[in-house]
Amino acid sequence: MDEKGNIIQQADMGSMREQIWSAGINDQETRKTISGAWSTYNLMLEPHGAVGWAGLMKYFGNHPEDHTAGQLAISLETAHPAKFPKEINEILHIDPELPESLKGLETKPEHFTGMKNDYGIFKQFLKDNYR
Repeated sequence: MDEKGNIIQQADMGSMREQIWSAGINDQETRKTISGAWSTYNLMLEPHGAVGWAGLMKYFGNHPEDHTAGQLAISLETAHPAKFPKEINEILHIDPELPESLKGLETKPEHFTGMKNDYGIFKQFLKDNYR
């Protein structure tokens, strides 16, 4: 698919089915995952991260051959639990502490730069501005 959404080449669905695994996680499962990760591992997940963790656990449930002691598995958080204080408090009865790096963020000015949807331009922007 190009940047405008035009299909250039049809996807190889057979290959995708062999290489990609997916799971659906509902709100109840998300809350249960947040609670379970906290009680089992003392790991505080935020809702999006909990969906990823629950998906990983479902994968291992469906593919026990991949769930071995030496198997590396990664689940990424997309935010800090303090971004969801109400949800975390309702589930864990804890007020997640806002990290020092995020304190006062809501009072800081917002900055953004518009640019053409072009990877080369974006790459150059990063090189020029973030060394």
